[in-house]
Amino acid sequence: MRPRPSPMSALGVWAAMAALFICGATEAQTIIPVSQERYISTDVDAEHCGSSVESDAAKGFEPFFNFIQTIHDCDLSFVYGAAAQQSQIDLNSMTAMGFAVADAAAGIPSVIHAFTDSIFEVTFELPSASEFALGGMLRAAGGEPILWSVAFVRLVGPGGDLIFEHTAAPGPNGEPKIERIEQTGGLEPGQYTLQAEASVGIDSEVPPRASGETLFDFTFEVAAACPWDLDDSESVGVPDLLSLLGSWGPCPKKGDCPADFDASGDVGVKDLLTLLGNWGPCP
Repeated sequence: MRPRPSPMSALGVWAAMAALFICGATEAQTIIPVSQERYISTDVDAEHCGSSVESDAAKGFEPFFNFIQTIHDCDLSFVYGAAAQQSQIDLNSMTAMGFAVADAAAGIPSVIHAFTDSIFEVTFELPSASEFALGGMLRAAGGEPILWSVAFVRLVGPGGDLIFEHTAAPGPNGEPKIERIEQTGGLEPGQYTLQAEASVGIDSEVPPRASGETLFDFTFEVAAACPWDLDDSESVGVPDLLSLLGSWGPCPKKGDCPADFDASGDVGVKDLLTLLGNWGPCP
């Protein structure tokens, strides 16, 4: 008769399988960047003072942080343009803050052009159904002879469908307008584009002053709609259980434990019970 393995031997095999399954595992990536336009620019032209163009853009999908400005000041007119952006693309979130400012004055009627922009546009793939949360604010100020002074953030889905859009524009007399944003929702697998812009434009004879300023500041977070599906198979099963057991105990650092469902800082009994309670196909 063939000897039956002891419970301890079976447990050892189970642990070994878990270790093999987990080896090299990293935090699950929800956002997969495809393409982008993240840049800042100033284009200034004053009739009596000269002209100049400044710009900078993100390199790859690395964090982007820069500030540029242009000043032309002479006896007859003054024009100033500035733009900045700080943005970052992570595995499960995108954060961005950008602003644009233009200011012009003239002692006599003077043709002045000032166009300033902070542009954030990232196209990305969602490999599985996800939940999103957007939080932040938009601000815009400036009146005539400003051509425009606007800030917005929008999400466009597969097929060009608009998921959401928030816009801030100055009040009737150029007074600042602020829009605070808190929005959540669900997203199907597919390709999406998140866009944000802060932009000011002056294009006129200025007698005697024109100015505008805009700002966007937001965090966009995405989480799998079925977080217990640790192997992205669209079902909670044995591989997910092995993954949880392989990461049992304290998390190395915050965010490095996909199986820490209760965000307690370690993978334990509560997380195991949560996974077992969601066993089977994802909703």
